[in-house]
Amino acid sequence: MKQTLTPALLKALPPVPEGKRRYRLTDTEIPGFLLEIWPSGIATYWLRYSDPRGRNREVKIGRMQDISLDQARKKARALRAEIALDGDPAERRDRQRAIPSFQEFVTQTYLPYVKERLKSYRDHESFCRLRLLPLWGTRAMTEIRPVDVVDLQARLRGEGLSDATVNRYAALVRRIFNLALRWQVYSGINPAQHADMLREHGRERFLTGPELRRLFQALDEEPNQTAAACIALLALTGARKGEALAMRWEDVDLSRRTWRVPRSKSRRTRHIPLSDSAVALLARQPRLPNVPWVFPGAIAGKPLENVRKCWERVRAEAGLLPDTRIHDLRHSFASMLVNHGRPIYEVAEILGHNQLSTTKRYSHLQNERLVEAANIAGQMVWMVGE
Repeated sequence: MKQTLTPALLKALPPVPEGKRRYRLTDTEIPGFLLEIWPSGIATYWLRYSDPRGRNREVKIGRMQDISLDQARKKARALRAEIALDGDPAERRDRQRAIPSFQEFVTQTYLPYVKERLKSYRDHESFCRLRLLPLWGTRAMTEIRPVDVVDLQARLRGEGLSDATVNRYAALVRRIFNLALRWQVYSGINPAQHADMLREHGRERFLTGPELRRLFQALDEEPNQTAAACIALLALTGARKGEALAMRWEDVDLSRRTWRVPRSKSRRTRHIPLSDSAVALLARQPRLPNVPWVFPGAIAGKPLENVRKCWERVRAEAGLLPDTRIHDLRHSFASMLVNHGRPIYEVAEILGHNQLSTTKRYSHLQNERLVEAANIAGQMVWMVGE
């Protein structure tokens, strides 16, 4: 029904005719401007128009109970001006509605995508679940700003997390938003694009001989022998935790004393040599029927997911420092090889490093060796003085 909308008309709206869900009054003053009335008394202003492709579109202006007729007309004229300049307010509205929340994008798109692509998937999943989703989960992707990333970094440092861990969170946020922009989930900026990375201080922790002996004694007494064997293998091979957890019997050749890692962190197949102790450990591991995993988990058909709780128990039992990490076993392995005179090239090959600079970070010369080297130089200087 066409009729000029006036304040007097709005004060005495005719009731919705019997048998109809609603009715509309189309304004005669502004083309496409109309008022939609429902039996409940709720009335809403709309603007109807044709988009650049000739499709009939509608965009909501607001409820009569919330805005005045003059305000609705002003908005309708502004929308018509936008349409005249080849704009499409309904399409803009639809794009805004299509922008997912941070939680929707992370759980439905990002994590499923990286699950089979990144070795660090478990870290990404836990970072999101423990901190990022509780903090930003309900917010739209476009509502997270650079200052929110700064606040996140401050919050994490306030919790006592290391600078390295805070940087990993910032890098994860940057990656999530980079993928969202690449896939055109939204248009705009990456809030973590220019996040300041904190200066990381190198952390060296190498287990001594007595510490390793106490650790292996604690592993022998550990109730969860599957997890204990996994940790022992890490100490005996210098392998990464994720590599051991995903270890399959088909990749182990005890006769040739090699362990094939189909896809290492460097995304290439590598072979880890097995020492006598490593071979003996694997030979003692039970092989369950139709179970491919060397270290099977509690869930049938699944590998062992984590050894954190076991590590915490044996670390305490062995009297190791509270900040000793499982990854320190890899550091210690490299350190022992270097301290026994093995060339850095051999150590790099065993650890699966592409660059020697990476191996040098893991290697560590005991102070006794350094003193010995200094004594050699000192003796030479003394001889020259004579």
